[in-house]
Amino acid sequence: MLPSLIFLRGGAGRQNMRAILRICLCALLLALPVQAQDSLPLYLFNTAIGSQPDFFGGEMRVARGELFNHGAEAYTNITLSLSAYDAAGQLIGEGFGYLVDACGTALLDYSLPAGAYQGFSAPFERLADGDIARLELEVAADAAASPPASPSMPMIRQISDKEVVALEWLDDSALIFGAGCDGALFTELDWQRYSLADNALSDIEHPNARKVTPELIANSGAATITQSGEPNPALFASSQMTFPPQARRVVYQNDLHTLFSAEPDGSFPRLIHDGLHQYSLRDFQWARQPGVFLAVYFGGYAEPVRYFAATTTGRLLSQRLEDMPASLTVPAPTADGTAALVGRVRAGISGYYLQNVYGGSELLFQSDLPGNNYPAPVLDGERVYVFVEGGSAPQLRCYQRDSGDLQTLTALPLRLTRSTRAWAWLSPGGGQLALAANGADGGLWLVDVADSCG
Repeated sequence: MLPSLIFLRGGAGRQNMRAILRICLCALLLALPVQAQDSLPLYLFNTAIGSQPDFFGGEMRVARGELFNHGAEAYTNITLSLSAYDAAGQLIGEGFGYLVDACGTALLDYSLPAGAYQGFSAPFERLADGDIARLELEVAADAAASPPASPSMPMIRQISDKEVVALEWLDDSALIFGAGCDGALFTELDWQRYSLADNALSDIEHPNARKVTPELIANSGAATITQSGEPNPALFASSQMTFPPQARRVVYQNDLHTLFSAEPDGSFPRLIHDGLHQYSLRDFQWARQPGVFLAVYFGGYAEPVRYFAATTTGRLLSQRLEDMPASLTVPAPTADGTAALVGRVRAGISGYYLQNVYGGSELLFQSDLPGNNYPAPVLDGERVYVFVEGGSAPQLRCYQRDSGDLQTLTALPLRLTRSTRAWAWLSPGGGQLALAANGADGGLWLVDVADSCG
């Protein structure tokens, strides 16, 4: 871990929109963020030096950390230039950096709001041999208008501003959630426990993390090259191995994206679905019936969503993925998994349809449809919660199946782009809806839906 110190290099007045900061990272400095007088209110935290793969199969050094905006206005077009020196002051490395999300993707058009922090990555190339004694980072930024204030949302409280991509309700009074890169194995996420009663947050290890043993990995074949049978530990990171709620067997994919289930130790793997090498597994949507799920597949924004229904015992409940009609939205299973709620436009009618997993569908209700980066609908008995793109903000709506009423409940604090996503999970008792999003504007919120629909 390297401490950080910030020095002003260029002018920073409001009339001079472009400003540059020089950041000197030196092992002899105190580990405190220090700002030069009259400089931009940008600070570095948690700066560390690591490595990452380069374009030629090797590795290159990289400085990573967080940039915090302590000022009253936003900053955009943020770039970093890095210089590395040895003890004699000789330049031995140079690089270029940028703000990044949890997956390490550059945020080139992002404006860092006042009071916000965001990760940065600055890869650099070694120009000469020698030990690095000092790093200097120059940060350039433009002042920008702050985003408009969000509409009032009295039903909503924020729990976290991290990139939350996974969540599990323990009961109506507590949940756990994982922050990190969308698509990462659950063991790679940073997990916390949240208590609704006292708003307490605590860092935890996921309860199933200790079940991921060398025996499980070897027995399941999740880290084995299918064609050669050779082990490849890197494959396990993309296996999406999941320990289902209320079911014994784990679910995962191999290097060919073939979906399997297996015993908790990886033994007795069972084939669920093959021929999926051209599809990208994005989610498992779990039905209330234990062990029943939809496997959801899509690539980028606006691509059709493909899916199929199956059980953790290895039984395919629906037609094969290529035979199931695609959805425009992420589908949601019914309680028993025999149907999926999908979004379609058919004969000019945009809405949500109940698609039977054996074939045939019927319109449930008409609605505007969001993109595949919005949460799947949430089914709760006669209630159906859907998420739509509103005028000034996305909206949560509730449809009552018994009365046919469709009403808007609240605006939502989502600021999604084509490269970010959101998810939703209903509490066991149905009173709270957990809403999460990734990306620079990600976070975790609780929406109070008790007695709010009908």
